[in-house]
Amino acid sequence: MLKHGLAVLLASAALAARAESTAPPAIAWEIQVVRDGQTIDTFQQTTTVGQARTDTHHYPSAQPVGCGEAARVVATERTRSVTVAPLAADSGAVSLALDVQETMDDPASAGSDPCVPGSPRQIVASHPGLAVGADWTDWTLVEQHPRLVYRVRAHIAKD
Repeated sequence: MLKHGLAVLLASAALAARAESTAPPAIAWEIQVVRDGQTIDTFQQTTTVGQARTDTHHYPSAQPVGCGEAARVVATERTRSVTVAPLAADSGAVSLALDVQETMDDPASAGSDPCVPGSPRQIVASHPGLAVGADWTDWTLVEQHPRLVYRVRAHIAKD
């Protein structure tokens, strides 16, 4: 009985050691949000392969409302959310699944009536497996008005 218990204990220890040695790597990733050539936001985290991380940034905005003497500026809030899920990694590249949701002011949405504020623009984009390395990789979400690019880089995190 004692031999059986010792054998089970040793087998369990061996399995635990093997599980630790095959744990998925942690990925250090960074995303720069670039609007019309200017970096306006940055996301930076470490996420394990097989896991997902969502970060949301809030930023202020101001919308003109009304006309003439009744005109005023109303403070609003816009958001930008990024979900990053490392799919695979090796020494040279990391594959990331990306989901982006962004609300931004859209001056082009103002209609012919200058007294009515424009509607915010909703950007929703997904990439099923962007291959990136330690150098920046550009992912263009909107080509123009405004040009919106997410610059992405990632690597296996050091312990």
